[in-house]
Amino acid sequence: MAMLAADLSSERRSDWSLPVAVYGVYLAVCVFAFHSTALAMAQTWLSSSSYHHGVAVAPLAFIMILSRPRIDPATGPLGLVAVIAGAFLWLAGAAAGVALVEQFAFVTLLIAGAWVMFGASAAKLWALPLLFLYFMVPFGEVLVPALQTFTAKAVAAMLTLVGTNAAIDGTFIRTQAGLFEIAEACAGLNFLLAALMIAWVYASQTLHGFKTRISFIAIAAAVALVANFLRAFLLILAATLSDMRFAVGPDHLVLGFVFYALVFLVLFWIGAKMKAPNGVGPEHAPVRARRAWRFSVAAAAFLPVMAASAYATFVIDVANTASLERPALLNAPGWRLLEPPRNWAPSINADHVEAATYDRAGERVYLYLGFFSHDRPDKEIVNALNAPADGETWRKIAGRKDVVYLFGESNEIALDILAGPDRRRLLVATAYWRGDDIYTNKTAFKWAQMKDKLNGSNPPGGIVMIAADYADDPAEALARIRAFTSDIERFDMWRNRMRRVS
Repeated sequence: MAMLAADLSSERRSDWSLPVAVYGVYLAVCVFAFHSTALAMAQTWLSSSSYHHGVAVAPLAFIMILSRPRIDPATGPLGLVAVIAGAFLWLAGAAAGVALVEQFAFVTLLIAGAWVMFGASAAKLWALPLLFLYFMVPFGEVLVPALQTFTAKAVAAMLTLVGTNAAIDGTFIRTQAGLFEIAEACAGLNFLLAALMIAWVYASQTLHGFKTRISFIAIAAAVALVANFLRAFLLILAATLSDMRFAVGPDHLVLGFVFYALVFLVLFWIGAKMKAPNGVGPEHAPVRARRAWRFSVAAAAFLPVMAASAYATFVIDVANTASLERPALLNAPGWRLLEPPRNWAPSINADHVEAATYDRAGERVYLYLGFFSHDRPDKEIVNALNAPADGETWRKIAGRKDVVYLFGESNEIALDILAGPDRRRLLVATAYWRGDDIYTNKTAFKWAQMKDKLNGSNPPGGIVMIAADYADDPAEALARIRAFTSDIERFDMWRNRMRRVS
């Protein structure tokens, strides 16, 4: 009996030892080849409270995989298509300077590698645990402004519904008790991510059938969003009715934790109702391999990874040695040039920054220009670090788009509404330039940047921010910005003045 057990154990090791070893080497090569992406993800896990969960994702996925029935490994040639797609996606993200795309592609390569090394049957059996790895990507920040806006509007509507007067100004809500802000921490992203992760693990390990599992995850997302609306509503209502005696300070956190605990109990109750009568877990039976494990197929997965890394090193990341062009302010006939504004300074991480105030008959606009010799990881032109609001003295409370005549063309442009000290409001229009082209859309800029860098080109560029104050209606600030942009010089004239004469 002991000999039989030893034989079985030996057979199991021989089935898995080589595929697991090769996949381990593949993981190491991916981390080495794309170390900047992996390091950026890890730094975000450790530095941001919203993404501490990233550390636990891979171990949880591994535990879920181990809980599945045993399956014989076999290489999956079709997985090579996913590896190639992941490598191309990473190159596109690196060239465009979009960290989210790079990180999504990196995790895609890890998942696709498992498909290649262990076969299609394993990929199907481990689908949910493998897809769970995408929670390693620090995604969701782009949703925060929308979540803040939706939460503020929902809370204001609910307060009005129960008879409490509420006025909304961007992400601020005013009641008779005072002014409340739906801050980034109140947007609900943390709770949404936590609910999705817990629902994913619960569905993967407890529920039966792909449709049932996905339905439960979707329900968890909806419940998390609605729950955050209700939490903010109850806190503001309690603070208003108690004249700021309750639901503020430590009460705010305690009530939030209690409320979220109740929400998770409701989610688990829903999950229990969705269980199959026989209480099944993973429904797949052990599967025998249809074909032999082939080292040549497994080795082919390394090629796209190494090729993408080499192309990035020798083409995309080649340093641009061009010196910074001579920075120049914009000429605007009829407008008097004054000192830079002292009451507003955006966040711009550029090689050089110029600022000025323009005045015409008492009507003022503020200008900030960021100049970059070339786009690179520590100095990206379109980046979250470059924003009209610094997040401290000034905060973005709303956004909109409108048509503005700028540099000889009428284009829809992003407009940010900022709240500052003493209830001041500022409307800021932001545009970007790269080489000899102006952009009012971030996506269009990133697309052009991607194509340039993939072709080995990396011209100079910059940021243009034009702002104006307003008292009650942002339309008055927009009218002032339009008056200024209609009078500034053409883009080609401004660019010619910036070029150095050799």
